[in-house]
Amino acid sequence: MDGSEQLMPPPAELCISVARLETDVISEPLILSEASQPELYALWKPPNCSAASEEIRNPAARSEEPLALRNWLQEHFGHRAIVHDESVTYGMVHRLDRFTSGVLLWAPCYQGLYEARLQFAARRVQKEYLCLAQGVVKDVPLLIKARIAEGSSELGATRSYISPIGRHAFTEVVDSATLADPDGQLFSLMQVRLHTGRTHQIRCHLAHEGHPLVGDPVYGGITPSWCQRHWLHAWKLSLQMTRGPVAVQVPVPHDLRRAVQRLRPAEVADAFRLRQWLG
Repeated sequence: MDGSEQLMPPPAELCISVARLETDVISEPLILSEASQPELYALWKPPNCSAASEEIRNPAARSEEPLALRNWLQEHFGHRAIVHDESVTYGMVHRLDRFTSGVLLWAPCYQGLYEARLQFAARRVQKEYLCLAQGVVKDVPLLIKARIAEGSSELGATRSYISPIGRHAFTEVVDSATLADPDGQLFSLMQVRLHTGRTHQIRCHLAHEGHPLVGDPVYGGITPSWCQRHWLHAWKLSLQMTRGPVAVQVPVPHDLRRAVQRLRPAEVADAFRLRQWLG
């Protein structure tokens, strides 16, 4: 444990229920009360919130500078040594891209951090995402196995690319619903499962398959007025800790729901999937 203070349940004033996320617009990080333990907190990460150790400023960004998650953690948990330790990314077990919403794990102590990261290293963590991409994804389930390397864009930001000398990466498209806009352009709303955790893995893999995410110009996606960020949401996460299981499903936030509302399902089966994923 960090210092002599005994680990306690998450403070109630910083907690939120998953049910609240279905009805309210929550623009700051909070602790998901149903899925947190004293050694490991499941956080709601809103869009435009950076989980990077050091934020790379992008002069072409379309919105205001992001909230740094580390600053929020230090403000509320500054008495914990781990939130001042950059070498362990301030206790963040893994990362989500700046504009990706959903569930993110943070450990208030080193014990919880190392136990959770061991589960990631052993690939015992189940992570599922929902994303909206251009075109029609056929023949699901689709298994994408293409090695990923990291580089930099012209603006200095990290950008991943497919390379035979990159790291092994495995993305599974579990299911897909075909949607159309009023002009007849087709899109795919997908349930995606990650089996590895490379930087921008979903964005890079789907772009490589010819299906860049809507709102993701870095990887060739269109940037329509009705989608102000890349349409990617960390939907489900589960793992087994010593104290017990951690499992959470985070509803799709309102901005992404509004984007999909302008699209219509192509078939009855697509409408069923849409209701299943978005409620």
